[in-house]
Amino acid sequence: MLGIFVVQLPFSVCAVWCLLILCKRHKTVSDRLIMWVMGLLAASFFCGSHHMDPNPNYRLLAVYDIILNFSSLAVFPIICLYIRSCYEDKELTWVHYLSTLPSLVVLGFSISLTFMLGLTRSAALIEAIHSGFFMRSQLTQLENAYISLTYHFYYILFFISLSVSLVYIFARLFTGKFKFNHIIAFLRSEKSSFIANVICLFFVMFFILWGVSVLFSTVFHNSLVIWSYLWALFTSVLLFMVGYVTAVPSLPGGYINLDRLRHPFSAMRQSTQDFLQGIDSGPMAGVSNSGYDKIMDAFKQHMEKELGFLNPSLTIEEIARVLNTNRTYVSKLVNLYYGMTFRDYVNLKRIEFAKQLMTDEPDASLDYISAKSGFQSSTQFIRKFREIEGLTPTIWKATLRPKK
Repeated sequence: MLGIFVVQLPFSVCAVWCLLILCKRHKTVSDRLIMWVMGLLAASFFCGSHHMDPNPNYRLLAVYDIILNFSSLAVFPIICLYIRSCYEDKELTWVHYLSTLPSLVVLGFSISLTFMLGLTRSAALIEAIHSGFFMRSQLTQLENAYISLTYHFYYILFFISLSVSLVYIFARLFTGKFKFNHIIAFLRSEKSSFIANVICLFFVMFFILWGVSVLFSTVFHNSLVIWSYLWALFTSVLLFMVGYVTAVPSLPGGYINLDRLRHPFSAMRQSTQDFLQGIDSGPMAGVSNSGYDKIMDAFKQHMEKELGFLNPSLTIEEIARVLNTNRTYVSKLVNLYYGMTFRDYVNLKRIEFAKQLMTDEPDASLDYISAKSGFQSSTQFIRKFREIEGLTPTIWKATLRPKK
């Protein structure tokens, strides 16, 4: 009984954090990504734990293997996208999500092969593999393809994805100028932005543990039960810490002060305004208020009076050059003053401008409105308008017309 509890512990931790983040009042892009991470890991651990059952239901195991292969491959690119969101406030596009394509391909082929073989034959193959009593020469081409995809090809993709993710995380740590003496500064609330590097370290340790576990289970076929229990315990602790840090409502970039980490659940219930007012050791600690105001006055001058947001190719780097500062400082200032990312602020200003334009020129086309408002295409304009206003520009314009 205790063994079952320990094996299911990683699944329970991920599932609980996924639900808690789902219930947050104010979800950022980072929140949604880490929610997907926890959900995929929960699915992977739940399905993988059934391989520890001494008398498994092999028909169910055939279905679980499909979910396991997909979720464990898809989680790596999502983790990388989450880490990217911790360091940058740039908008994610559909191109970024193409990194999940290998896992989707594996999912499609797995479902197709299982359907062609039938669930009963797939279950018999898995049982034969687990027992070790099967001859590859006696199998059909379809059965060989099923085994190659479900096991060999999956393991190759798994370790490639794990290696690429580790390289990406180490690159982020290197560019983030990670130093171990920053830990003491963070504990003293002197370096709040250090939290992004902490998350990277948690994921590095988790990836190493997960890779070793998969390697051991492949070589020893789950015969090392003690190792499985130890792995489940250590993994649960690591994932609990990841969820503990990431579930706290933070500004984009992971700017969390230590006091918020001490009271994460009360912090999760705070409104946006309470959150902003409660920051006492944030990214600009040690900078005078006059320093903030001077830069923000220049920022407002460029964005609101000179309408800098209408530039379709506007970037935070360009704004930083105009203000004679760096992009990180601009990002933190916008986060503190407006409670949103720089990109969200720009899109909000463009939508407000577009609404005024549609009011003044009701017969103008959407292509004209989107181009004049600073959007690169009408498709992007419609998508952002729906995200912010909850309806399309066409429907919004219809509400302006007087009823006959």
